[in-house]
Amino acid sequence: MVTRTIPSTCTECTVQCGSLVHMEGDRLVKITGNRSHPSSRGAFCVKGMNAPLASRTNPNRITYPMRRIGERGQGKWRRLSWAEALDQIAERFGEIKVKHGATAIAGACATFNYSRGTAVRLLMRSLGSPNLLINQDMCHGARATAALLSGFGGMPGNELSKATVIMVVGKSPSESDIVEWTNIRAAKAQGARLLVIDPRRTHVARLADRWLAVKPGTDAALALAMIHVILTEDLHDRKFVETWCTGTDELRERARNYTPDVAARITTIPAEEIIETARSFASTRPGSMVLGHGIDAQENGVMTALAFQSLLALTGNVDRQGSNRFVKQVPGFRGHSYFCNEPRFRLPAAIEDKIIGGARFPLWCGSGTYAQAAHNPSVLKAIRTGDPYPVRGMYVSGTNLVCTYPDQQSTVQALSALDTLVVASDVMTPTAELADFFLPKTTALEEEDLFIGRSEPCITLAQQIFSPQGEAKTDVEIAISLREKLEERGLIEFDVFPWSSHREFNDYVLEDTKGSLDELRQTGFRSIDYGYEDYKKSGFRTPSGKFEFGPGKLKSYGYDPLPDYKIPSFLGAAKQFDLVLLTGVRSMAYHHSRFRDHRWARRIKNVPEITINPTTAARLKISKEDWVWVETHNHLPRALLKAKLSDTVAENVVATGMGWWYPEMAGSSHGSSVFNIGVAVSYGPPFDPICGSPAEARNTACRLVPADRGEVEALLEGAELPLTD
Repeated sequence: MVTRTIPSTCTECTVQCGSLVHMEGDRLVKITGNRSHPSSRGAFCVKGMNAPLASRTNPNRITYPMRRIGERGQGKWRRLSWAEALDQIAERFGEIKVKHGATAIAGACATFNYSRGTAVRLLMRSLGSPNLLINQDMCHGARATAALLSGFGGMPGNELSKATVIMVVGKSPSESDIVEWTNIRAAKAQGARLLVIDPRRTHVARLADRWLAVKPGTDAALALAMIHVILTEDLHDRKFVETWCTGTDELRERARNYTPDVAARITTIPAEEIIETARSFASTRPGSMVLGHGIDAQENGVMTALAFQSLLALTGNVDRQGSNRFVKQVPGFRGHSYFCNEPRFRLPAAIEDKIIGGARFPLWCGSGTYAQAAHNPSVLKAIRTGDPYPVRGMYVSGTNLVCTYPDQQSTVQALSALDTLVVASDVMTPTAELADFFLPKTTALEEEDLFIGRSEPCITLAQQIFSPQGEAKTDVEIAISLREKLEERGLIEFDVFPWSSHREFNDYVLEDTKGSLDELRQTGFRSIDYGYEDYKKSGFRTPSGKFEFGPGKLKSYGYDPLPDYKIPSFLGAAKQFDLVLLTGVRSMAYHHSRFRDHRWARRIKNVPEITINPTTAARLKISKEDWVWVETHNHLPRALLKAKLSDTVAENVVATGMGWWYPEMAGSSHGSSVFNIGVAVSYGPPFDPICGSPAEARNTACRLVPADRGEVEALLEGAELPLTD
């Protein structure tokens, strides 16, 4: 019997849906979506229902600090008290700082959406290091960089439920964003037109009025052809473009190179389909667009995103009801961008300029950029080679680099070469196996965190439901404790982490807003009257104050400022690599590499799969249930995946997910060195020249080789997680 219901926010992925935690005394009964939440309106997925409690009660969970006592990867550990662990880590980091300088220590986290990102960033800045690694170079980064340059202020939001036409590009919301998926279906039920651009026939593609199965890596040519149609046929919002946009004539000239006939040869989409799609999007307003990670990690990701965002501006679908919104600034709320940019929390420019990758990718690494983060592949290279300077220590929190970074072998080599690696986690991951110190982290139900809701801006609270298991601490608490130990040794150079508790930090986040934590605990959220057409009050967030089709900042850094198409480098691969591999396919059961030891998730998907068109499979003599080796043209190690035959991918295109490992399997990699596609995918070069994303992490050339059944059985030994309680 439910005796109380606690309004909260799910933090098991970055969608951050409003939730209701139903309790019977001190026992959690269930977690459901909160229909009153302004951002998610009751939308909720299987991860939110299952993962929070499963993570808290996971039998594999480790709830005390440890120090490695054997060789890396041997699995030999000694339990420590927190005082011992923090003191020893401070000593080791101190030795590195004295010998090599503060820049030789780097932090790493998955995303800066949570307090974790702020905690790790400010801990590094306290030491005097600008080096922070984040996963957004693989997802979100190119799109957000383009949006910041053009004038949206960051990744634009959308109001899909109020749109009359929706375009979805390179994303499958049914697996990756339950709020978008719910809103798309609601809009479709109300008569909205749905246009989908994706090499795969996803769930949203099946629902679409028009599905364009674009050739992987050619999205920019398609977008430019639609721009050409809209401008040639005078379908653009003339008043908006003339008043609020710059570079229209230059964009028109660029788009003339991409007539529908030219784009048809590049993309394999018939010219008439391109024309009708452009007309469909431009002729009905308001229109909204969903851009996915499918266009991110490409050689041309920023320019591809800029081309599609230019379609929004041409049609006037900018910060209007039912369109794509500006990033809304909540008055007084101190989110991650505040801590990035507020002078009091910044490092001196001379130190910030030392960030690894900054010289080559200033629009990713530099101050005022979307990421303000180091270039991950360059940091890994610095560990291995000392170029541009040594990196000898790393603090990793809430991310599994071994399984989520491409080129797994090089990542393992780099992490293994560090003098000191500290990993904060709730379970022993392949990354934690390489650590010198393991620090136990809280899970979702054990920590309090604050966010800005994405779909409809609001302040939303993730409530602490339970006390932490064992000795687990939140990211903020760990950073505070470690900072104190470093300060005792005189190693803190900059006072940018002034709080003494997680509660004090959260109070500071809310201090200048109209409200308090206690008030938020009653409702779980606070709505914001954010309004529309902000540009009429303050202009666009560009030097010109307008949307820039050719961002002036790109030109000032020596880039061609106009969106363009670039032939993907993998198309020049040797002829034996005759398949195009798509990676990063999302699963309802997992978020990146997480939940692989959760029974509920493994019941949904228990093996790593690769989807193959039946015609392609027949040509290669691959049958249903076969296992295949995936070999890429980059000559990296191969990955072993199970074949799934489906016409949801085109002939000669194959698709798979990412982050697979078997927690129950013996060995430090827990099977990831065989079954994770990351072993076969390059982390660059080549790179996107603007944001530095690896050019072939999402699309590359490969071949499939049927695996011997006996070999597969031997390699799968130990992958036996019981799927029933």
